[in-house]
Amino acid sequence: MSRAGEVALGIIGTILNVIFLIVVTLSVVGLSSIDETEFKQIAEEEMMLQDPNLTTEDLAIFNDVIDTSAGVIGVVGWVLVVTLLISVILSIVAVVKVSKNKSPKTAGILFIVSGLLSGILLLAPILFYIAAIMCFVRKIPNLDADDPFYNNEYQETKHTL
Repeated sequence: MSRAGEVALGIIGTILNVIFLIVVTLSVVGLSSIDETEFKQIAEEEMMLQDPNLTTEDLAIFNDVIDTSAGVIGVVGWVLVVTLLISVILSIVAVVKVSKNKSPKTAGILFIVSGLLSGILLLAPILFYIAAIMCFVRKIPNLDADDPFYNNEYQETKHTL
């Protein structure tokens, strides 16, 4: 049985996941390398223009929020990069398993886990979920040895008689 649909959906989903992984990695690296002091100065100037009645306590609170959020964004970004990398690896393994048609159920489970790790409402996970459903639903037909339709020896003897 050909599993071309599952393979195609898995490959397209993997390519989309790799593109998303590259974008997220570049974003995290870019945000990690930003100069916080310059950003704080620019933001403070803008805040003073908007509200000249701000006190130094308000600016200190704002600076603390910037420091904390920069650290959180960095950590969350790197966690997202790692989960996307795991998702890409699992989807590649699933595509290999389903292309050899050895264990489509295992490939379906890997597609579901890969979809969960790469996000919920993106295009790649939706493709992974569709491929997983196809892996679970499509069955390999049972070839009965007594059935004359599948028994080539019977067909050959029938034609020679």
